[in-house]
Amino acid sequence: MRFAGVDPGSGTYAIATVDELGEVIDYFEVPTNVVEKDALRLVKYVEDERPYLVAIPSGHGLPLLSTRELTEKEFGLLALADPWGAGHLRSFLRAAKMLNGFTVPGVVELESVPEARKVNKLDMGTADKVASAFFYRTMMENFVLLEVGTKFTSLIVVKDGVIIDGYGGTLLPGPSSPGALDGEIAYLLCRFSRITKETIYEGGNSDLTVALALAEYYSRKLDVPIVVSGKRKWEVPVGVKMEFKFKEAAVGAALIANAVGGG
Repeated sequence: MRFAGVDPGSGTYAIATVDELGEVIDYFEVPTNVVEKDALRLVKYVEDERPYLVAIPSGHGLPLLSTRELTEKEFGLLALADPWGAGHLRSFLRAAKMLNGFTVPGVVELESVPEARKVNKLDMGTADKVASAFFYRTMMENFVLLEVGTKFTSLIVVKDGVIIDGYGGTLLPGPSSPGALDGEIAYLLCRFSRITKETIYEGGNSDLTVALALAEYYSRKLDVPIVVSGKRKWEVPVGVKMEFKFKEAAVGAALIANAVGGG
């Protein structure tokens, strides 16, 4: 049997296919702007792989919903945006209903994360961050995964093989995101201006001080290694860094499909 996973990157969509033993048997990428214009073509590429099951790109995540169950409501929840609006993720999700696929949960939806850590949080790590952690979980049981991408920075904490905490790309400062907003700033923006997606996706910087401090805190507290991934990982002065010929999140998603599908 073959299982596929899709990673919806800001620059490219990556599609990985694994066999029932979890070995990567195919991998390719498509520019994200092409997906938005012609998502159906990419879905047909995935279908041509003849996968038994597909872990579809899931944005902020929903727990294991079949593509047949997805409606405009779910599209809006996955993207946390107007379901009728434009965007590569929503375009792909609409086209993906022809696949035998399912959604992957985000960190906030995982039962392994204590409820107290979820209070007043939503972006604790998107579904693709869960997939990345699942990929590295095949190599180690305990680690802090610090992902430093071209636009966002995230952190996932894995202990005894399960995710126990996470900080998503709008919580941590990154090249695009300014990070978590002070409550008083949020009030003033709502009172005299407005908060939009641009508010949380723009105005960031490349300073990794906060992300590094959190990663090192969890590493010391739990006595676990820091694993650094993402295109900017070589800028990080600490942690274990590995090189692959594929995006970890795409293969991780395919491995999740393998696990769900009984491979």
